Amino acid sequence: MKLFIREHPFQTVIIVALGLRILAALFSQGYMAHDDHFETARIAWSWHHDGMFLPDGTLRWEGKPEIGVSRSAVYNLFLLGIMKTTSAFGIEYLDIHMYFNRMIHALLSMLPVIFGFLYLRDETDQRTALVGGLLLSAHFLMPYISVRNLIEMAAADLLLPALYFSHRSMKNNSDRDTILAAVFGGISFMIRFQVGLALVSIPIAMIIMSRKWRHAVIFSIGILVMVAMQGLLDIYTHGKFLDSLWIHIVGNITVAAPLTGPWYKYILLIFGIMIPPFSILFIGSIFSPKVIRNHLVLWLPAVVFVAVHSLVEGKQERYIIPIFPVIIVLGCVGIYYMYQSGGWYYKWKKLRVALWGWFWILNIVILILFTFNYAHRGAVDSLVYLSRQSDVDGVIFDCTERKKFIPYSYWDYRKPNSLRLTPSFTWENAIESGEISAERPPSYVVIFSDGYPDRQLEYLHNALGKYQIVHHGKPSLMDLILHRLNPKYNQKNETWVLKLEK
Repeated sequence: MKLFIREHPFQTVIIVALGLRILAALFSQGYMAHDDHFETARIAWSWHHDGMFLPDGTLRWEGKPEIGVSRSAVYNLFLLGIMKTTSAFGIEYLDIHMYFNRMIHALLSMLPVIFGFLYLRDETDQRTALVGGLLLSAHFLMPYISVRNLIEMAAADLLLPALYFSHRSMKNNSDRDTILAAVFGGISFMIRFQVGLALVSIPIAMIIMSRKWRHAVIFSIGILVMVAMQGLLDIYTHGKFLDSLWIHIVGNITVAAPLTGPWYKYILLIFGIMIPPFSILFIGSIFSPKVIRNHLVLWLPAVVFVAVHSLVEGKQERYIIPIFPVIIVLGCVGIYYMYQSGGWYYKWKKLRVALWGWFWILNIVILILFTFNYAHRGAVDSLVYLSRQSDVDGVIFDCTERKKFIPYSYWDYRKPNSLRLTPSFTWENAIESGEISAERPPSYVVIFSDGYPDRQLEYLHNALGKYQIVHHGKPSLMDLILHRLNPKYNQKNETWVLKLEK
């Protein structure tokens, strides 16, 4: 095994990366956050069934703000293409389709692994390339987020290749590499507009490093061409040239951010994700003069991206994903330079081994938890159960205890004959308003609760008839752990499906 790894580092990295991502595609079901389903897969699923446009000609996008859809349709069209392909083979249920969806995302996420390894092999040595490739392959977050429907991760898959070709274009004086960099970068921008913060830094870095304008101009023209292509697509999807970008800018200026945080939130997040105290050494090495001088095409986009996001009011953890693989590559370069310098890092072998050992031990433990994490399992599992029942005649979703976005697409995104109860619209309100009656009670009730629904069963028995539990949507292990750590904000995502006895 050691001989194979030493003689075949690239193949080793590919095997590890692909193996972990296949496991995640098979077992890491559900969705991580709202944007991982409701803004991506759910919208594409509705396009697949009812078409992209509403009767008034506007883009079908449930929950879109009054100012309009502030996203490019590129990524959702990509998801729609996958759905059209799987449906051609007779796949009708979303949960089955998502296996293929995650597998395709797993393959796409191999791009930063491959290009990260190649960059490190060219700029350092085989051993550092192996370590960096393994970090990109097996960092505890990477397999998990690689198979999610997140525009941030899809953008990350293409941004690192763009930076790789940008750097190589100057080394080889290659216009072809510059054009490839612009194509990868442009598609990444079309998926996630904020990637533009990194892209605008590339021509600046090119000029500083090479003192020549040629590659910077070619790259800039290429990016402008890709932006123009986005604008032409917007004429079809949004009705105006670059309307999605304009709405996105206006929305960020005029609409209050839903989640905020201090300016140093992303800095702490990066240090935390890379596991302290190892992360102090790893991230700190990025700021050595040699890293900055020799790798400015990667360094400047990464720093600008993090800095601008830190200054913006709205802050969500996933926003930093597009630049995360770049940070891993830069950290490996920094560690390599520290070792080659023959300083304390080279001399203090025991400390070096202890830091790396601590990182990999803790990383592997968390990696197992994330790779097999069926996020929001209880919510998704119960909807999947409903989708397989042929006698569904009215469904009540009881969210009076736990406010919840319901992933209807796993049952039927049209929500036929269903009613959602909330803390402000209870069973009592629904019965008083006549939306629920004992004469025609719903055939199924889905209760979102963090415990056995004794109270709801008793109430239903007295008000509507006798119901029995036919399915328990169990929480995943990660849901249970997060709930235990902070029960006020982290749900178990547990559900109970009740059926009316006739």
